Amino acid sequence: MKNISPRALMLLGLAFVLGFALMGFEMLGSRYLYPYFGGGINTWAVLIATVLLALIFGYFIGGYLVDRDPRPMICGWLLVGASLYLFSIPFWAAPAFAWILENIGDGMFGIMLAANALLLVPLTLISVFSPFGVRLLLNSIEYGGRLVAAVYGISTFGNVLGVLVTTFTLMPVAGSRTLTMVFAGIIGVCGLVMATMDSIVGGHAVSPAAYARGGSARKRKTLRKTKR
Repeated sequence: MKNISPRALMLLGLAFVLGFALMGFEMLGSRYLYPYFGGGINTWAVLIATVLLALIFGYFIGGYLVDRDPRPMICGWLLVGASLYLFSIPFWAAPAFAWILENIGDGMFGIMLAANALLLVPLTLISVFSPFGVRLLLNSIEYGGRLVAAVYGISTFGNVLGVLVTTFTLMPVAGSRTLTMVFAGIIGVCGLVMATMDSIVGGHAVSPAAYARGGSARKRKTLRKTKR
């Protein structure tokens, strides 16, 4: 990991930006829900639970997809799908939440339905990136732990900044529609970068067999040194 390739830098940069956008939009989601379901502990409990569910689904779906076909283009188009979903939200959120409030109420089931409609699909699609990022960075078992830590650590740092910057800087000066479009645009650009990564910086994901060979070679080298 001494020499970080342009491909690795791009993937780690995407991890940070997508982490920022994911948690930034969660905070913005509270503004969408507030006029209909309030901003109390019940609403926040459902918001947090929805985000965690999206992460679970995204990680498992991403892991399954990248093991079947480790091309960044697949993840890229899923991110574009998340972007398009976000672009659509300002056009249907208000009437949909009004219908939920009138027909289901503002209890747990009503809030859950609204929060899932708002967050579950786009955040699941964004979360698919993390398994792709890890898999595309891996080139030897020697650095596996550090690569996983780098992807999730940088992504989580983006999460932290997304929460703070969105809450204290962006939301006081911009409307929900504007910020939604900004986040959608950012995610869409990330998706296009991911989809065209192979043509931009080249490179490819290492196959599982090559990954295992790298680890075995390292182990043999260590054993030879030990015997000496």
